[in-house]
Amino acid sequence: MTTIYWFSGTGNSYAVARDIANGLGDARMAPIASLSPEPMAAEGVVGVVFPVYFYGLPLVVREFLARVDLSRATYVFAVLTSGGFPGRGPAQAETLLRRAGRLPDAVFAVNAPGNYIALYDVPNVDSSRRLVEEAREAATRISGDVKAQAKASVQQRRIARLTSALFSVTFGRRFAATCHKQDRRFLATTACTRCGLCARACPVANIELEDGRPRWLGHCEQCFACIHWCPVAAIQIRGAATAKRGRYHHPNVSIDDIASQRREV
Repeated sequence: MTTIYWFSGTGNSYAVARDIANGLGDARMAPIASLSPEPMAAEGVVGVVFPVYFYGLPLVVREFLARVDLSRATYVFAVLTSGGFPGRGPAQAETLLRRAGRLPDAVFAVNAPGNYIALYDVPNVDSSRRLVEEAREAATRISGDVKAQAKASVQQRRIARLTSALFSVTFGRRFAATCHKQDRRFLATTACTRCGLCARACPVANIELEDGRPRWLGHCEQCFACIHWCPVAAIQIRGAATAKRGRYHHPNVSIDDIASQRREV
């Protein structure tokens, strides 16, 4: 039996995890955000699928890897989705998995549509479609590698490794230190229809509705699920040009898929 642990905001990582699970046939998917905060053990074939945030792992994924025991796993793999640059993510994943009791047998990187609109716009429709299809094909290849229990690692040129290390120090550490409170910059404009989808989409239950409008609670993962799943683009970020930027969520992933990982805190 294969267990694939996953975390996703806009659906890219969920789609990759689902495609790998379908390719394997005997895999079950376990959402990281809904798991108990207590220590746990995982056995058999274990996969971890997640996005890259600021050149590293999301905090919720780091916390999961800090409490899981993988010493009895028979084969371990990690899959990182990113908007083209996995940064220190592969190296960080290897380190955290080794601390969890098992050096990963394989680490894969998959390109997907970038969507961190606090800094940049989403790709156009044609580029997004191409990236989604390429990610689906990559997931098919990965499922074949996992079936064969192949060894794999993410290869980066020396300049890319050095750049990743620099960015990790300058941006990654700051992200980790301030991530949970960055939601103080979020706001819902008068375009808000009080539909409540933002609260449903948040994987860590960081949104409370007051008179139907969102209020953020200060334990944000910066996955931007609330922003991208809002049907009227009502959620903006103070100090960023998000009103002029597009919104994105995976075309083959539903709000129910994302809401299935919701953790009550």
